[in-house]
Amino acid sequence: MKKELTHRSHELKALGWNQEDLSRYEDLWDYSQRWGLINLEREDRQFLKKAEKLLPKIQNKKISVKKTIEEKSYYLWLKFYLDEINIFSSSNLPKNKYGVWTLLIEEEIKLLKELQPVMGLPDTLKAKNLFENRKELLNRAFSEFEAKNHDMGFDFDEVLNKSEKDVGKNWKSITEKDPDANKTFPIVESANIEKLRSKIKEDLSLYMKDNYPSLKKDL
Repeated sequence: MKKELTHRSHELKALGWNQEDLSRYEDLWDYSQRWGLINLEREDRQFLKKAEKLLPKIQNKKISVKKTIEEKSYYLWLKFYLDEINIFSSSNLPKNKYGVWTLLIEEEIKLLKELQPVMGLPDTLKAKNLFENRKELLNRAFSEFEAKNHDMGFDFDEVLNKSEKDVGKNWKSITEKDPDANKTFPIVESANIEKLRSKIKEDLSLYMKDNYPSLKKDL
């Protein structure tokens, strides 16, 4: 039971106690807190105990605050990369071109918000294998959507290592398992963006629903 930090005469008043009894309760409560219940007269101790029996117990409840998907480390990691890529793109890409990496991360973030996986350790372990999907989608961007490699590459490792932002201590480069991805930064024409975006969403959505434990309906 949680220790009371102040008297509860307002609750006794709501139960119909008169002012005389309330004043007596307050005085005795203050005295017992300062000098101890044992130093009160037997009649006064019984009076306080009577009051305590009428009052509901104060439970020491542990409040568990569930993080939103936007507060999860994995989401913040993706958002970090998206922000850095957008900064790079705004300075280096023509207005009619769009980075494929931007599409990849944008669609994954949208799916996280839509599907609401827990993204605890089981989900995160599965998410690490998304590098294979990203690699395949980057290749398809070249073969099916006329993507071209940008002359000025984007170094995913360096951006993370040199960032002055508050990055997670355990964050790894998004290209950690596919180092060759650091050598390419494919861009597509605006006319091909929506078709490629749709293909990315379809691929990532299928993987997440099939592999993230928290999204499996039979569990």
